[in-house]
Amino acid sequence: PDAPGTPDATEKPIIECAHKVLHLTEDMEYEFRVMAVNDAGVGTPSNISMPIKAAEPKDIPCAPSVVCVSDSTNTSISLEWTKPADDGGMEILGYIIEMVKGEETEWKRVNEELVAETNYIVTGLQTGAEYKFRVAAVNHVGRGEDKEIPEPAQAVDRLTPPQVDIDATFKQTHIVKAGGSVCLGIHFRGKPIPTATWVKEEGELGAMSEVTTTDGYSSLTIENCSRTDTGKYTVNLENASGSKAITFPVIATAEPSAPKRMDILDTTDSTVVLGWLKPEHDGGSRIQHYVIEAKAKGTDKWMVVGNTKNLTYVVEKLNKGDEYDFRVKAKNESGYSTPKETLAPVLVKEPHIEPAADLSEIANQLVTCRSNSTFTIDVPISGRPAPKVTWKLEEMRLKSRWLKCNYTNVTDNFYTVTALGEGEPYEFRVIAKNANQVFSIPSESTGSVQCKTDFGETCHLDIIPPMQYTATL
Repeated sequence: PDAPGTPDATEKPIIECAHKVLHLTEDMEYEFRVMAVNDAGVGTPSNISMPIKAAEPKDIPCAPSVVCVSDSTNTSISLEWTKPADDGGMEILGYIIEMVKGEETEWKRVNEELVAETNYIVTGLQTGAEYKFRVAAVNHVGRGEDKEIPEPAQAVDRLTPPQVDIDATFKQTHIVKAGGSVCLGIHFRGKPIPTATWVKEEGELGAMSEVTTTDGYSSLTIENCSRTDTGKYTVNLENASGSKAITFPVIATAEPSAPKRMDILDTTDSTVVLGWLKPEHDGGSRIQHYVIEAKAKGTDKWMVVGNTKNLTYVVEKLNKGDEYDFRVKAKNESGYSTPKETLAPVLVKEPHIEPAADLSEIANQLVTCRSNSTFTIDVPISGRPAPKVTWKLEEMRLKSRWLKCNYTNVTDNFYTVTALGEGEPYEFRVIAKNANQVFSIPSESTGSVQCKTDFGETCHLDIIPPMQYTATL
């Protein structure tokens, strides 16, 4: 030994390349090394073995469950495998990979040291040649059973189109507030290594955009975002085997612009009705509501008097005769817009406006209506206080023509004529009809009868029936 406390396992040199070490303490771990001896002395020690526990031997591990080829180039083949289902009751120390070329029968070890991982790249292969591979696990007992790849693998470049692992986050809209930053990134693979190109659907990338790409990852970072950075960003992956595109929606939110206009729609002795138009832009997010503020003339303090989702608002409980300034602000997810103010202070009072009717749309127009049908005439009315509107029917006799008043049989000797014009003169007469559908000659006229309010807007006729006739109007 060359250090105190390191005992020799053999008291004298041995000539074999194997040796059983006896008299060890059970369940204690040991490390071993070997030194060669000749007439000149003792040589340099070998590498130290892995720690080995002195315990009753158990069993070798079974073969790996699956061994497959994951990739290949003109000079290499990549292998992957799964751990054995049974490790023999002891820790797996590593794996041994062996290969055989073409029609050869002799298996050659690939790795000098045990491979601790479950993958390995075999290099230095002949381009285009076929190889078989097998893998065996090793534990403290020894080497386990071999597992061979299903079929020979060829050392050639594999061409695969661009591929990405897509999850739910790719479908999400990336929302960033004005002044913030957003980073869009994607991991990809393919043979040969794909190129990555970023584009914006609605235009060019902004000046604050930066693209970073490595062999398997590409990202787009946008600093100091503004509303103009809203849009769809697409990364195009392309190689000799194909292409793939992934799109990322981005919304850069800012405060909305100020509402357009600010109109005084109406006033009373205690209220003011305000109206405005939507902002020119909403800042990239939905307008949540509008905030209305008021300031009494002669003061500098704005007071919030209400909020609404509509484009009009009634400010109530104002002092009659006082003057107020008003302003409105739009609110979205990012904050408030600049306010839009009234042009001048508003006087709180009931306005007095002479009644007026706008007949420009119906002047000199003749309305023709079929019997028993309905027509509508629209006339805009203005005035404050609101005018009382009365419609009047001005009847005109057309060539003194008699008009029929009833369209169903009248069996009584009286009848009420409706829908007459107040103050208008009318004449009435009656014609009788018998069961044989024969009409009598008309009766004498009643003479001029004026429709007056005192008697309502109807006229009541008493009919004296002739012999063997039924009264019909």
